[in-house]
Amino acid sequence: MTDWTDHLNSLANHLWRLSPGCRTGVDPSMVRLVAHRGAHHGQTGNHGDNVLENTLAAFDRCLLHGIWGIELDIRLTLDGEPVVHHDPACGRLFGRPDLVIAETRFDVLQRELPAIPHLQDVIARYGRQLHLMLEIKESWRERPDLVRSLKPLLAELEPAKDFHLLSLEPDHLEGFRHLPHTTLVDVALTNTRQIIRQNIALGHGAVAGSFALLSTAVLKQLQAAGKQTGTGQVNHPAILNREANRGIDWIFTDQPLRLQYA
Repeated sequence: MTDWTDHLNSLANHLWRLSPGCRTGVDPSMVRLVAHRGAHHGQTGNHGDNVLENTLAAFDRCLLHGIWGIELDIRLTLDGEPVVHHDPACGRLFGRPDLVIAETRFDVLQRELPAIPHLQDVIARYGRQLHLMLEIKESWRERPDLVRSLKPLLAELEPAKDFHLLSLEPDHLEGFRHLPHTTLVDVALTNTRQIIRQNIALGHGAVAGSFALLSTAVLKQLQAAGKQTGTGQVNHPAILNREANRGIDWIFTDQPLRLQYA
């Protein structure tokens, strides 16, 4: 999320703690928690922690602590290799703004920034152990090698059971219509109504959005239509209670360890 949405989400986690359902406790082990980019240093509050988002170390933590799933971002290198990194370039995390993922060959990226994993390594390490929520960051229309690159890697996993594909742009998922519709998750930021309209029009199987913006009335409509739902970023145990009691299928969080041991 961008800085302003981070601030709004923090405010919502504070304000919504008094809403219905927050005081009815749930067993966190029974909740499908999805760690947003893994369990990394921005989430722990430990300033000495150097575990970066979207790295094997961040995902290892989730496996160690029994987190149900991980959300990770997929981009293609210049030569069409799918790697796990959120931003188009590598400045924010690694101080290398000169390395733009789409303009860099995989062998160069691997040599310069070995902490950025290849999707194949993630699947080999965590497939069927952690549920993989794979966010597609690029358009298959602009990168026709996107589907060709991902299809053989995902073939060893069962769609919807072992992984889902997510995108902020519903059309990004249209290149993957060979997968069951239940595998495709459209994600809203502040444009919840727009995303739901596109989701219904395209027949994708699930919607995810802000817990503060996905109203209970809309949630019930989606559930009645057979849609699965996810909300985020839930960072307070009371909000976890609320979302679990509302029947949300997946709860995305920037604080997976805090919620797991609430």
